[in-house]
Amino acid sequence: MTANAPSSPPRREGTDRRTIALLAFSATSGVLVEFYDFFIFGYAAASAFPHIFFPNISPTWALIFSYLTFGAGFPARLLGAFLFGHFGDRAGRKTSFLINILIVGATTFMVGLLPGYDTIGMAAPILLITLRIIQGIGLGGEFGGAASLLAEFGATRKHRAFWVSLANLGIPGGAMAASAVLFLLADSFSTYGWRIAMLLSVVVVVPGLLARSKLADSPLFEQLKAKDELSKMPSLDVTRTHWRPILLLALFCAFQQMDGYVSGTYAISFMKSAGIPLATTAVIIFVARIGDILGVVISGPAADLMRRKTVGYLAVVLTAILSVPYALAILHQEVWLVLGLQFVITLLGVGILHGLAPILTSESFPTKYRYSGAGISYSLSAILGGGIAPPLLAGLIGTDVAGNWYFIPVVYGIYAVIAVAALSLTPETRHRRLDETPEAGEAPETMRAKIVRGSPA
Repeated sequence: MTANAPSSPPRREGTDRRTIALLAFSATSGVLVEFYDFFIFGYAAASAFPHIFFPNISPTWALIFSYLTFGAGFPARLLGAFLFGHFGDRAGRKTSFLINILIVGATTFMVGLLPGYDTIGMAAPILLITLRIIQGIGLGGEFGGAASLLAEFGATRKHRAFWVSLANLGIPGGAMAASAVLFLLADSFSTYGWRIAMLLSVVVVVPGLLARSKLADSPLFEQLKAKDELSKMPSLDVTRTHWRPILLLALFCAFQQMDGYVSGTYAISFMKSAGIPLATTAVIIFVARIGDILGVVISGPAADLMRRKTVGYLAVVLTAILSVPYALAILHQEVWLVLGLQFVITLLGVGILHGLAPILTSESFPTKYRYSGAGISYSLSAILGGGIAPPLLAGLIGTDVAGNWYFIPVVYGIYAVIAVAALSLTPETRHRRLDETPEAGEAPETMRAKIVRGSPA
């Protein structure tokens, strides 16, 4: 490089720490509420739904149908990402953010009141699937909104990756809350306790709504809106013009989705078949979620210290390797070893990748498509990972965990190869500018007031 070569301009701290911290809390609290509901549904699918909604078929098929019901939420999340992505990129982030939390909370509450097969027959599983689809549509609008707001308000901050990674911090928070409820209701969860857990969603939805109501659209979005540069059909346009990053990011993030739902949902039935009590499993999952939170927190600094892709490679490969001793430890009921391995697997394959997902997705799309592009790619990964792996393993392994345990590391290995290949084709985004910065000279107090009160940019 010559002495006269231009250097990249220094990144300005456009949004002060207090402002973006308030935004992170508001976004995270809403995500926590929605994923509490989502994980409670998953725990019920693994333990209660087979005999309550599918009692007239074999246990193996009842479990498969139960997981398929749970999986119905994943394509619904993709539909929700299209719908909420359209309105989030077209009309604004805040309205979409409020509507999706209402949908998830209401449908979860209704599932808690839904009679079983013995009471209303075939209408029970049909209504269960219907509510699950609606819940998934609401959840599909979550990720794109949280990632977009944090990325755009933190676009010029030095440690942008740290703040953007917090978009997914509410996921392990919601999972921990769900795991705690599962532990407290372990003795009755598979009979009526799951209903209590779902009805409790009302209690956590209200604080989430209050926090979510304080959000406003970012200066980057408002600038595009003022210039009339918004896309008329953003969800359709982004799939046409940015299909490659959508596909590659979905394939990479599918590993995290697979690991999250295999170790956090399918593992419940796998451990039960191996002879580990549900209460013990609940403790293991709860403690492992601490690793999930820790992984999210360290993912941002790690992505700033190293390349984003280096962090991804390490997390995927190490998790796939550890899946072998993890499955064997469950099989031999080595509870303390299971606890340790579950913690590490969750930290690496779920937590760090949870934090990396909003970083990569928000940095891979322009502002006019950021909500829809990030949401569609991540929701597609949920189908490829969370929607396929649990029912696949339930069918391959059944109740014969001693003879078929090896399918777990096989699935991890396949997903790891795909994730590494997709990441190798994904551009590095560490030094990418997201867009033009907010208005120069805008005071931090003014920006904070915009977030809290939603005043125009």
